[in-house]
Amino acid sequence: MDTGEIILPFEGKRFFQDRRSMAVSGVSQLLYEEAIKDEREGIALLEAGCGAGIVCVMTALSRPDWHITGIDIQPELIELARTNAALSEVEIEFLVSDIAEHNGKYDLIISNPPWRKKGSGMLSPHHSRNISRFEIHCEMDDVISLILRCLKDDGKALLIYPTERMDELLQKAKNAELDIITNIIQTGNKAFFIATIRMENQ
Repeated sequence: MDTGEIILPFEGKRFFQDRRSMAVSGVSQLLYEEAIKDEREGIALLEAGCGAGIVCVMTALSRPDWHITGIDIQPELIELARTNAALSEVEIEFLVSDIAEHNGKYDLIISNPPWRKKGSGMLSPHHSRNISRFEIHCEMDDVISLILRCLKDDGKALLIYPTERMDELLQKAKNAELDIITNIIQTGNKAFFIATIRMENQ
């Protein structure tokens, strides 16, 4: 593993990412900022596809009463996430788990899932980066199924996708009888949106 240190916006806290996986970006910061807008106390949060755990760690530092779980299919990233949690002295349950199979009940589910369909672009020489970028092990249908299976009736989910997949997500949410609100966010040459999803009629 080729690790590099990142400066967190919390005094004295250290964080390490794997340079061979997807780099920490402004999308991670945005997902964190959206998550902590939730003012409920003591809630259970799941991050699906947590990588090295930066969103979970920052959320735990801002919301110490929340019960936070991060899952990822890559064992080496989960090990790094556990190290990062220990460095920041926060309690987070990091699990090697497949989004398609994970179970549990959560008040808030957040995810920055793979944005690109399998076979839609050039692969990286680093397999970990490909898993994070392309729908190799996790497709949009798997994310929707996770929400249906694991979100509490009065809970909500936050997903980030590129704008070219907005219509696809809207249709899949409608088919699954989920309520969805989208907000477009533009960053540089890349346009993406955050979707807030709830169980229908909530």
